[in-house]
Parts: sequence; C-alpha cells; structure tokens
Amino acid sequence: MKKILLSLVVAGLFFQACDSQKASVQEQTSPKNAENKKAVAKAEALKKYQAAFDRLNQKPVCEQGLDQVREIFGNPEGRVLVAAHRGDHMEMPENSLPSFEHSVKYGTDIIELDIRNSKEDSLMVIHDGTVNRTTNGEGKVSEMSYEQLRALKLIDEFTGKNTDLYIPTLYESLKAMKGKIVIDLDIKCDNIEAIHATVGALEMFDQCLFFCDEADMDYVLGRTPEALVMPRARSMESLEHLMEKYNPAIIHIDDSNFEVSEAVRYIKSMRADCRVWANALGKYDRAAIEGNDAGILKLMEQGIDVVQTDLPRYVQYLVCKEASY
Repeated sequence: MKKILLSLVVAGLFFQACDSQKASVQEQTSPKNAENKKAVAKAEALKKYQAAFDRLNQKPVCEQGLDQVREIFGNPEGRVLVAAHRGDHMEMPENSLPSFEHSVKYGTDIIELDIRNSKEDSLMVIHDGTVNRTTNGEGKVSEMSYEQLRALKLIDEFTGKNTDLYIPTLYESLKAMKGKIVIDLDIKCDNIEAIHATVGALEMFDQCLFFCDEADMDYVLGRTPEALVMPRARSMESLEHLMEKYNPAIIHIDDSNFEVSEAVRYIKSMRADCRVWANALGKYDRAAIEGNDAGILKLMEQGIDVVQTDLPRYVQYLVCKEASY
C-alpha cells in the first residue's frame, strides 16, 4: 500500500497547505532549514493520507464506460461526472500510461492529460515545463529532443527511485484510450495544428475535449465544427463572452472567481445541457483526506456537474452514492 501514497502529496495536495505557515527570515534564507521543514511537512502529510487510504480507495457503483458517459454528458438531468487530474495517479506516476489505464480500470468518467512540445515539436504528455519533478532528469521540455525525453524514467513518487516507465507521447496515450474513456486535452504548448491532426488521425474527435485558449479553439472548430472545446472562464465578464461566442457543451469555471450558483444559473439559461466543470483538487481534496467531504459535496449542490480531482476513486464513489439517492 505504501507505494500508493505519495503521488497526491507530490502533486500538490498537501504542500499548498504548508504555504500558509510563514517562514522566518532565517528559514527563508537557509536552504537546509527549508529542506528540513519540507521533509517534516511531507512526512506529516503522508501519515494523514496513509491513515485515510482505505476510506479513499473506494469502488464506484454507478454507470461506467465510454458509451454511458457520452449519454450522461448530453443529458441535462444526468449525474455529475468525475475527471481524474493527470490520470488516476493514486498508484502510478501522473500522466503515465498506467495512470490512464487505472482511470479506466477504476471507473473514472474522464481523464485529464497535459501536452507539451519537445525541442523538435514532438507532442509529449507531461505537466511541468521541466522534467525535474517527475523524472530522473533535469531540463526544460521545450529544449530537449524526443530522444532525450524518452531516455528519462518517471519517478516512483513514494521511493524517489526510477521506474521503468517513460514520458508518453500524445499519440500513444490517445491510442491506448481509444474507445474507452473521455479525454480532456490540457494544451500547454503552441502546436494546435499537430494536436488536431493527431486526434484526427486516430478518429477520436468524439472522445476528446480541447481545453485551450480562444485562438486554438477557433482553429479546431474552424476545421472540425463537431469537435468539443472547453473554454475556461475566470470572471463573469469572460463567462458571458465565452458562452455567447462558443455556446459550448462544457465550460470550466473557477469557484474562487465566481458566486458559483449564479454562474451556473447563467450558463444553464444560455444552454441547458452545458456541463459546468470545476476543480476539487487542492483545498477540497485535502479536506476530504482529513474526513471532510463538505467542499466536494458543495460543488455538486451548487450545480457543478464535472468535478476534477486528484482523488478520482473517492470522488467517483461520492458521486455514485449521491446519484443513488
């Protein structure tokens, strides 16, 4: 079980909580003190998660599979859907092929993955702009060749040791998930032409969400009008603009920037079957680890109908439990 525990810690579920503890001037200027403090916080966070793991490692009991999720997605009365942030990385490194496979195995509705360019524009699936945190290497993704990136090993987030896993490409990630699950493409590079072409080559437009800026969404819709794009609204002004421009089937909002219920009412007034996506990752996931599900449940009560999380198995369990009432 221990190998299951640390990916959520490293991914940021707990360290954000430590940010509120102000370091003294001496601690801020002493790398050794900062490193020691981080190690203590990491050990404490691991202990909490370890104690909660059996409760968090739930098995969902509601509809599963791509066809069922597609049907729910387009139904205004359908249940809340759950998105696994960087795949289900409760056991495997984030953004790895096994993390995507576990999303399917454990019944998650949607996976989110991140796309970056290598030096020669190969499309690689990795979140950070550098390889430092998630691999045994160092350097910027955009300054490394495909061969250099593929030579790296993803890190076991519990032991800190190398695994036999590598950074996957977009093509092989999509191919592995073809016909299995909805995929949110979080585009972190300026190469929409190649991304669009890759999705097209695999005939997966009906399975993918393009999460990107307006220029990229315009490119995708200009060539494939039936494609699903997911705009992100950071204010009521931008929400109104994006709903009027795209009339999207799904839109991402940040609960810190809105009165959520008001935003949801506006979205549904514009398009009744538009799905509203928000994040539980961070503060709400941390609270759930400590036994407080109120934040996640509040999102659903406010009308959020796609919840992205670093605890996909547990949130899927909560969703299925709520849907059964």
